[in-house]
Amino acid sequence: MLQFIKKKIEEWKQIAEQRKQEKEAQLKKEVNIQLLKDEMIQLASDGKLTAEEIKQIESRKSELCLNDEDIKVAKIDAYMAAFNKAVDDSTLTEEEEKELNNIQKELNLSDDLIEAKKKILARYRLVREIQNGNMPTLQIANIVLKKGEQVYWSEPASLLEEKVLSRHYEGGYSGLSFRVMKGVSYRVGGFRGYPVVEKGNVSTSDGELIFSSKRLIFRGDRKSFATNLDKILDIQFYADGMQFSENNRSKPRLIQFNDRNNMDIIGSILSYTVNHYSSK
Repeated sequence: MLQFIKKKIEEWKQIAEQRKQEKEAQLKKEVNIQLLKDEMIQLASDGKLTAEEIKQIESRKSELCLNDEDIKVAKIDAYMAAFNKAVDDSTLTEEEEKELNNIQKELNLSDDLIEAKKKILARYRLVREIQNGNMPTLQIANIVLKKGEQVYWSEPASLLEEKVLSRHYEGGYSGLSFRVMKGVSYRVGGFRGYPVVEKGNVSTSDGELIFSSKRLIFRGDRKSFATNLDKILDIQFYADGMQFSENNRSKPRLIQFNDRNNMDIIGSILSYTVNHYSSK
């Protein structure tokens, strides 16, 4: 019996030692992963990864006894560092996009691992193409276009107009007040007040704002309008919409977009079309 107990104690010691070694090995591995991750981020923080830097990463990976699966997250973070550098000025050049594609390839990152960033890159690419005059084109049903007119974009939007929200009077009585009897007072004077009108912008029609080579066309459920680009006097952009004034119209048009994320695309399209407008 004593021999059996000693044997079990020895087995427990061996198991405990094995677990300790495994824990230490795992801890060392995590430290090495973080170390290589920091190095990879540093290398990619300039928006590039040269062939020499790729070799350096592979060498360090072997030196630290790591495999590709171990540094999967590190690869994504390195790509993110390069991505942030490329778009830190809110633009993306062809060269910057080429470098990012090269980094993705060298790090063997599939599109699904960086799906959100790829969508952002597609938006930056579209804006760049628009600014270079390569406009997107759309086919929209039930719209009559002018000769040579092309539709570039359509954005869900609401037409806002200033309306009276409420009317009321503010003020009070003026004059003297004296007591006639208990609970009864008599006031000499009158009510002196002034009307207060509260106004605000409210949606008067929901629909879409269509951007073409010749016009801005709002097609709504209650109201619609079309404005020739050469009739626009000025345009102001907001975080979620735009306001523009027209020749021979006293009040400006105010448009609120359903999705504020497309403001950069809308701004680029309008800038190009207004500056390159042709009535022909």
